[in-house]
Amino acid sequence: MATWTDSHRALSGRLNLAQLTRTLDLLLLMTAREVKLRYQGTVLGFLWTLAKPLLLALVFSFALSYVLRIKAPGDAPFVLFLLSALFPWTWFQSSIQFSAGSFSNNAPLLKKVYFPRFVLPLSAVTSQLFHFVLSIPILVLLLVIWGYYPGLEWLVGFPLLVAIQLLILAGAVLLVASFNVFLRDLEHLVEVLMTLWLYLTPIIYPLSAVKGKVGHLIYLNPMASLIQAWRDLFLDNRIPGTEIWPALVFAALALLAGTIAFKSLEGQFEIAL
Repeated sequence: MATWTDSHRALSGRLNLAQLTRTLDLLLLMTAREVKLRYQGTVLGFLWTLAKPLLLALVFSFALSYVLRIKAPGDAPFVLFLLSALFPWTWFQSSIQFSAGSFSNNAPLLKKVYFPRFVLPLSAVTSQLFHFVLSIPILVLLLVIWGYYPGLEWLVGFPLLVAIQLLILAGAVLLVASFNVFLRDLEHLVEVLMTLWLYLTPIIYPLSAVKGKVGHLIYLNPMASLIQAWRDLFLDNRIPGTEIWPALVFAALALLAGTIAFKSLEGQFEIAL
């Protein structure tokens, strides 16, 4: 009896590993498809991904630094101060906006072929992660030009912050994409909310500038601690410490909420679509 049980467990383990491998392969294929479709027919290609944060940094830098005479904390140029937050924020914002219609826009595919459906919104996250990673050499080049050099802390801090943001996004996109199947207005509402969220996050201003009661309330925004952690890593080679806890809590809650929503609504997708 023990021998049969051991064999059954070993077989189940191999099956689970095979399923995981197939799912990862599908995620990679979907990610490559997202990247290819996004730049199909364009001349500049990947440069369009860099254009948004770079242009925002230039506009904000001109308005805040040269017009309002606001200085970034420390010695960092205002452009670097902005880009160190705008690059990870662009990954976050674009992932949620592009994933909102993942299920509703792929209705024919969902009705014809069975596959792990959660791969669709997750592929939007991983494709935007691909763009984010490709933007890092540009940021490093700008850092070096202004005399800032990446340290060994990046070897720990970068994958740690990527993992935290991946968990947050995995839960968020599952939640948004699942509800968008039944409430199509959500896709447009998300675009508005992401713009508001941008200004509620310490991107164009330092976290230290928010004081008093509002200073405590800002930590209810999970992206506040995460964006600050990215900025500390890029500009000061500082690995995040205990101050990252709001982002960790939100990552767990977002992943739980997204998984529950997806599992509860997945069976009704074909009817709603």
